[in-house]
Amino acid sequence: MTPKTYQGPRASDETQQNSTSQDARLAFEKTYSETKVRDILKGKSADLFTVTRTMTIAAATAELAARRVGNLPVVDHNLGLVGVISERDIVAAVCEVGEEAMGRSVEQHMTMDPATCKGEDLIVDVMQIMTDGHFRHMPVMDGPVLVGVISIRDIVMHRVQEVEYETLRLKQLMVG
Repeated sequence: MTPKTYQGPRASDETQQNSTSQDARLAFEKTYSETKVRDILKGKSADLFTVTRTMTIAAATAELAARRVGNLPVVDHNLGLVGVISERDIVAAVCEVGEEAMGRSVEQHMTMDPATCKGEDLIVDVMQIMTDGHFRHMPVMDGPVLVGVISIRDIVMHRVQEVEYETLRLKQLMVG
């Protein structure tokens, strides 16, 4: 008999249940139940790349390309988060007004009031918010101050390292 999580729904089922592979929370719940945002931030560079709301879209685009990232927090002079500018925001701006968008300010096209997380938040919860919101990056706050950005890539890389470590431990147990 196949495990319950691999069985598709039947017409006789009263409620639809997502399998582990269909539900981000179920897929990561066991492995990420204790992992917190701060655990992943520890493995990242301390460099925090940001832009200001008065920068042009052209300057923000150059910064995205130079840093090889898809999203940059928009901050005030105290590192307070005022928004984010993403590749998607820039594409939407260019589609809306054409080449003129490149001379406009970041403030005119940034995503305001983005979802944020804290260092003590559980990764499983952050993954669910990102999945539900259809975005790949989330600013990490310590009170009113931006302290980092966590991405889907960061989470996946952290998990890969965990799996590699678990594999090594299993090999050591087998060898003795």
